[in-house]
Amino acid sequence: MRFQNKKRIAYLSALTLLFSYAELLLPRIIPFFRLGLGNVAILMAFEMPFPAFLLLSAIKAVAASLTGGTLFSPFFLISLAQSVSSACLMFVLFKLNKVCRGKLMSIYGISLAGSALSAFVQISLCTLYLGQGTFSLLGPMFLFNSVSGLITAFIAEVMKAGWTGEAIGTSVPENCAAIESETVNRTESVQNDITANQTEKKPVSAGKKSAALQIGLAVAIIAAGAGIFFISSIPVLCVALVLSFIFQIISGRKIFIIPHISLWLFVLISSLFVANGKVLFTIWNLSITQGALMSGIEKALKLSAVSALSQCAASLRPPENSLLGLSLSYYRTLSDKFRNTKGNLFTRLKATLQSRPDSAESETEAGIKSESIENQ
Repeated sequence: MRFQNKKRIAYLSALTLLFSYAELLLPRIIPFFRLGLGNVAILMAFEMPFPAFLLLSAIKAVAASLTGGTLFSPFFLISLAQSVSSACLMFVLFKLNKVCRGKLMSIYGISLAGSALSAFVQISLCTLYLGQGTFSLLGPMFLFNSVSGLITAFIAEVMKAGWTGEAIGTSVPENCAAIESETVNRTESVQNDITANQTEKKPVSAGKKSAALQIGLAVAIIAAGAGIFFISSIPVLCVALVLSFIFQIISGRKIFIIPHISLWLFVLISSLFVANGKVLFTIWNLSITQGALMSGIEKALKLSAVSALSQCAASLRPPENSLLGLSLSYYRTLSDKFRNTKGNLFTRLKATLQSRPDSAESETEAGIKSESIENQ
């Protein structure tokens, strides 16, 4: 891969993380419903060659899972599958629309198609673990994703208009390229300082030991997570969930209860649609059976425990010169600028993507430098 292509993919991957971060500031009209604003950058990158575009969709899922702490959970596989499949569909539709000179569909139609496929892939993969009852949630998922598709398409149009309509898939706009260039320079400077620091204060093998520790941590999380799925006792699963929360706290990650509540509701509701065993009570035309309820609780405990355990992986640091490491480096620069900018959401996003980060440069560099040296 050429270095310029690598930088472009990394920069766009960082944009998906930035939009996802900005989404956290929006009020949620419907509980547990996420708009998926990270797809805005995907909608703005159709001019890229297909291999690079496909790689972007994969890196988007990996980077989001790493920062969100779900990289070693089943949710990552679902996220990767729906990200790649919907991106491929939208890319094909965009090219067909281009052949038809824009008469086939607008960006809104392309986004809606991608959102619909994403919902179908997500529900289909969930049925492999939760059972066929999960398909009962396909209708609401289609509705939610349709709203998300329209909103992300609108934001993509607004952001592209702010860049005089230039497609960032072919060339990054000048102001954004300035941010990219300064991030690369800063990363190289920090790496040189760290190398000098290691030479003076640490043995040469320190970096290898750090890499070995990260690999060991990843293997331990994968092994422990896989072991949880072989446990069928609900009391033992409760203990495993508590231990997973403890490890999550030790690793420096906060525990957020709402995602777990959302997970439990999704798993329980999908499990209750498949009757199994003695009928406990009836709600409208839905019979709540003992077997379905116990099965739902067991599956929810397993997913919650693995999800909490996976949070420990958020402390992993990919090599700075790798595509993933470069993406995270760009994201740190963009997110620092976003946090230091005042105004509404659109104002802060535009200022972040169009301005040079000179005001936050020294503070950001010092923070990353300190964090990087500390992690070595």
